Amino acid sequence: MLAQRLPWINRIALLLVALVAGLVLADRFGLSPLTRPLTNLFYTWALLLSAFTLLLGVATALWAHLERIQRGENEWPLSLLLLAAFALTLVAGLSLPGGATGPLMEWAFDAIIAPGQATLFALTGFFIVAAAYRFLRLNRPGGLWILAGALLTLLVQTPLTQQALPDLLVGFADWLLVGPVMAAMRGALLGGALAAIFAGIRLFARSKG
Repeated sequence: MLAQRLPWINRIALLLVALVAGLVLADRFGLSPLTRPLTNLFYTWALLLSAFTLLLGVATALWAHLERIQRGENEWPLSLLLLAAFALTLVAGLSLPGGATGPLMEWAFDAIIAPGQATLFALTGFFIVAAAYRFLRLNRPGGLWILAGALLTLLVQTPLTQQALPDLLVGFADWLLVGPVMAAMRGALLGGALAAIFAGIRLFARSKG
């Protein structure tokens, strides 16, 4: 609301963003060594903001689950279980010797969190295969090759099938991941970064006009 009433605030904010982005780019490309202390300060601020954002996200999630429990919505016992697990983990990390590296926390990670992550990762593979089979047009040129490459990658990454497959096939899949797939991924990331830069420049130029 304030930014709409005072347009010059938007221009100052965009000018600061452009200045910071220019300094970071100059430091990344090694154009000016004098900007290194300032960019290190920016990185420190980014870490602090990330930590604050994480705490804010945790607080928001806890508040949402508290409201679900108070209203008695569906599956509110799961919200109660989440809050209880959070409280026990927090108390154990703050009060027990060793903190986050104590025996209890390591056991909780090895016995609960790590198996849960492995389960979610395994389910993600099945979901990806199902989505690829459903939405990829196999009758189109390249659709069958994309599906075959995705299935081959999943098979090679699975320990059980990796031992059963021949070494030639495993080496070919590893070459696909290191070579073409990584090149395509870096190209997509570079294209996304350039698109964000051009969008910011366009927004900055429009606000100046």
